[in-house]
This record gives sequence, structure tokens and C-alpha cells, in this order.
Amino acid sequence: MESNIGCNSTSNSTAVGSEKIAPAVVLGLCCLVGLPSNIAVIISIAREWNRNLSFTLKLMLNLAVSDGLTLCLAPFVLYGILFGWKLGLWSCKVLYFLGHWSLYVGVLTVTSMSVHRYHNVIKSRVANRMILQRLERRHRRLQLIGIWILAFAFALPVIFTQGVNDGLLRCQRTMESQSVEVTILLFEILLGFLIPFLTMLTCYLWLDKGLRQKAKRSSLTRAPQDQEPRNQGTNVRAYKKSKLVISIVLAFFVFWTPVHIINVIDIVSTLTKTSHPDVHCQLKFFRRVYGDASKTLALLNCCLNPFLYAISSGNLLKCFRKR
Repeated sequence: MESNIGCNSTSNSTAVGSEKIAPAVVLGLCCLVGLPSNIAVIISIAREWNRNLSFTLKLMLNLAVSDGLTLCLAPFVLYGILFGWKLGLWSCKVLYFLGHWSLYVGVLTVTSMSVHRYHNVIKSRVANRMILQRLERRHRRLQLIGIWILAFAFALPVIFTQGVNDGLLRCQRTMESQSVEVTILLFEILLGFLIPFLTMLTCYLWLDKGLRQKAKRSSLTRAPQDQEPRNQGTNVRAYKKSKLVISIVLAFFVFWTPVHIINVIDIVSTLTKTSHPDVHCQLKFFRRVYGDASKTLALLNCCLNPFLYAISSGNLLKCFRKR
């Protein structure tokens, strides 16, 4: 989002132009490496779909699909960064809508992973576990479909707010109302980052508390010696699952924080447009220089997730095939 204001952008054009090179190179490498990696993850998990896969692994498949779709759209972003947006208004709206849709699917999937990990600990403390497992199996497919439907609704504002700035040749937000602009940005910050991250953090704090209580109870009522190897194997699988999900959540926080810092700068820039024009111009210059870099970091997260799968478990499918 860059408003048509009276800032002197000509003196800054060289600095802005030089900042396009690094994001373009990183984004190009990300597409070349990340897209085949996500496709490999999708094929590997899809082959095992009917073999009693855990819901965590199905969520990882969902995440790989959304990451792959995002990286398929990345070349258009790369073209826009290097040469300006010359593909027309509706291609701008549709492509950026699809990009936001897939990114929201990724955010909701990572959040669901955290909730599911916490739910597994809580489930072990419920008496009627068989009934609960039947309800889970019935609603898991609906949950996966619901993630895509909810992400679709979250991304809809892009269709109405995205446009082409003819002067800068950029596909960006073009809104005349400051109140609508600030509302859309707050919407993205809350639903795309703040609420999901607080949900993840809360789940893992409760999860840590539950695991500590469980370990304390098991130490008081230790199983016989012949049962220890089996319990050890279960604990190793649970540790690998938790390690992988925590890695994905941490990567989400690291790579998405800069994007929403830029959104906060956009809000302040919009609110200071008439009251503090000097501050407004400085913020717009900062946003123009580092905005593409923040988008590149977000797309880099889509490239990183397949490598997190490989690092966290050398035999991922065998580890996740059973709870």
C-alpha cells in the first residue's frame, strides 16, 4: 500500500531500486528450491493417505499444498518487483487474492497443529476416549475443508481493495477512505498474525503444563521394567511430533513478524498523512524500501517448511502413521 502523496520520491528512486535486487534473488531461489520440495512432501504423504495417517500429518499435507500454491504465484510477484505490474487490473486482483487465500490457509493450518497437539494431551485425561476418537474422525475432514473456506472469507477483501498504481506500476492496495484502509490492515494483523500466534502460544504453555503433570504422575506410578521400552518408543514419537510442530510455529513467528511490522507502519503512515506529512513521507520511504523484503521473508517460510520435516524426523511417515 502506497498512497499518492506529495513526497519527493525521485531522490529516493535509486535507493529503492537497489533494494529490489536482494528480494528478487532470494525469491527466485525460493521458488526453485521450495516448490519442488513441497511437491515432494505432497506426493510422499498422499501415497500414504489411506494407511491410517495421523491428523497431524494430514495438517502437514494441507500446509504443503498451501505453501506450494503460494510459491506457484511467487514468479508473478517477482516479475512485478523487477519490471513493474503490466499484467492488468483483474490479474492483479485474482493473483493476489489467490496468494492471500493460500497464505491464510497456511496460518490457520499451523494454528490447528498447535491446538491439535494440546488436544491430544487433554484427550488422554478424558475417561470416554473411544467416544471422543469417533467424534474426531468424523469431524477432521470437515475441519480441513473449513480451513480453506475460512481462509477464502479472510482473503475476500483483497478483491475489492487491490489495484494497479499506474505511476509506480505496482499491484497494491488502492483505497480512498482512510478508515477502510486502517480497518483492512488491522483485520490482517489480528486474523493473520496476532490471534493465531496468541492461540499457538497459549496451547504450548498449557501443553507444557500438562506434560509436566503427566510426567510427575508417571514417575509416581512407574510401570514394570518390561513395559519401559514400549513407553520409551511412544515418548520418542511424541517428542518428534512436538519438536516438528514447534519448529513450524517458530518459523511462522520469525518470518511473518516483519510483514505485520510493515502493516503497522502502513497504519501509522495513513493516520499521519495530513497531520504530520514529514513523518508520513519518511514512513512511506521506509515501507517502499523494505516492503518487498518483508514479503520475501514470508514466502521464504513456505520454502523452509519441507526442510523442517526432513530435519525433525528422518523417517517421518513411519513416526506419524500411529498416534
